[in-house]
Amino acid sequence: MKICICTTPIRSYATNYPPLGSLAIIQSLRKTGADVDFYHLDYFRYSFDQISAYFASNHYDFVGISAVVSTAYAYTKQLAELIRAASPETTIILGGNLATSAEVILRKTEIDFCVVGDGEITIQSLIRVLSKKPCDYDELRAITGICFLDHHNKFNFTGFGERPSANDIEFPDYSILESIGVLPYYISDIDDRFGYSVKAKPGEKCATVVMNKGCVSHCTFCHRWEKGYRSLPVEKIISHVRELKDKHNVRFIDVGDENFGSDRKSAWELVSKLGELGIVWRASGVRTNTVSRESLLHWKNNGCVSVGYGVESGSPAMLKVMEKNLSLDDNINALVWTGEAGLETVIQLVIGMPGENDVTIGESIDFLKKISSSILLWRDYPPSEGLSINFAQALPGTPLYEYARERGLIGKTLEEEEAYLLKVSDINAGATGHYLNYTEQSLLKALTWRVRILSEIDAYMLKQKGISNLSFWWILSFYSKRLRNIFWKSKSGHASSINNTKQPSDFISDSGYFNISRNFNFAPILLNSLTRPFFNFFLLVGAVGREFVEGKSLSFVTSLVVRHIQWKIKNAFHAMHDSSFASPAQSLRKTIAITHQKNIQEDPMIPLRKGR
Repeated sequence: MKICICTTPIRSYATNYPPLGSLAIIQSLRKTGADVDFYHLDYFRYSFDQISAYFASNHYDFVGISAVVSTAYAYTKQLAELIRAASPETTIILGGNLATSAEVILRKTEIDFCVVGDGEITIQSLIRVLSKKPCDYDELRAITGICFLDHHNKFNFTGFGERPSANDIEFPDYSILESIGVLPYYISDIDDRFGYSVKAKPGEKCATVVMNKGCVSHCTFCHRWEKGYRSLPVEKIISHVRELKDKHNVRFIDVGDENFGSDRKSAWELVSKLGELGIVWRASGVRTNTVSRESLLHWKNNGCVSVGYGVESGSPAMLKVMEKNLSLDDNINALVWTGEAGLETVIQLVIGMPGENDVTIGESIDFLKKISSSILLWRDYPPSEGLSINFAQALPGTPLYEYARERGLIGKTLEEEEAYLLKVSDINAGATGHYLNYTEQSLLKALTWRVRILSEIDAYMLKQKGISNLSFWWILSFYSKRLRNIFWKSKSGHASSINNTKQPSDFISDSGYFNISRNFNFAPILLNSLTRPFFNFFLLVGAVGREFVEGKSLSFVTSLVVRHIQWKIKNAFHAMHDSSFASPAQSLRKTIAITHQKNIQEDPMIPLRKGR
């Protein structure tokens, strides 16, 4: 029995986050004695001709495709077609978050089975049943964690599968990566991606380690990686880190957890032991309501250099819609304590959720101003060079996706859902091409919000540094150069030239962890009494120009402007009669209809649509 596990590309370049899901499945299958190869497409980026030749020459019994994100749909569909054409008898199995769209995948692609959630236990049972011919559908239905079409072409979801306990979760076997020649990419030299203040001695390496699985929260826009939250035993983690240190000279650890530190007692002990080993580390995905001044100082004193939080918004209303289960004060306190502890952080926001408007955006700007003096990076860089702002992206298995379906932004038929998955393929949340406009504002208005936030916080920080009044002629000269740079595709002309600050560090802009968008910044407009009244107008013009630069058609941009004018007229009329506009006043999970649907016999996809 020959098996191949292959990855799918996540970004335009190979991510340096190890293919942990694929490694876990390979390790699980090899325990059963199976012959398993690893075809690492995310790293090698083989051409379609090379992929076809590979599967034609190997004729695997089973191929498992690891599709970590829903934006991999188009590539995954093409890959499955290549495998089927090259090796018609191969059974193709899909795992990863894309499996949340199981019915679309099974009916619209060449994939035979989807594994939902943790797959280490499920895949062993599935391969064992499928190895017997003919296929016994009753036995398949007894395996939890899979989706398939039976002999009546009926969609089956057997429920979420069994998960390994915290004690049973294995760390990656790096010999698998070593055997295909890619280990140095994942256990690598330290560079600016880890932080501009971190220096390494020659030969010292950096590795990513997952120390806890899952997340304690259920954010309504978030495509969950895991169901529930599991803290791995501290001694088991430390044993793995010690092995990396002794065998590979790893001195720097990138904590790859979806949610680090929510088990506060375990985290305190773990951090102490990392300090004893002399490890320098950073953590992302930390919840602001799980840290304290004392814990952050403890982290700093034991090797931590950077903490990333899921802040998302500075608006209490938006935090409620997102179901963050934390307060604005939690966000403020955590960031102030982080700065006091001498730890770096990159603020990450999600904008454009249902109910977002100028008022909630203004609240986020006020929040950024309150914590601005605590953000160490902003002392050297303009905030716009290190502030990650993503437009809310509707991913299957999230309340936001169902909200969009129920309001007609995404169709409800399989064809319409597939069209959406194709549309968002290879688009990240930092772009605007995926954005569906869930708000009651015009799309053009929504597209100005990111630039508004970046411009206002940059202008605020410049004022704090004594730059509060720029001459009209300076501004005219500045934007003349910027426009020339755009047309000539020059790399010069960043807003940082206003106050001669450093250029952005590579670890922020190029790490893959943050979507830093270098927009046409309008901070100078706010620093002159003549131009300041026209700030909102320039935002609209800039948004239109950006759509042109990104290749949108004249008809699209024209309709964008026309719809904005219509929205302004309608808004003015409604304001004369009723100043309130309908928008979610609570978590989207409570707003959408599918939350209350229980008839799984009528629609077996309901549990998947509800998410985790």
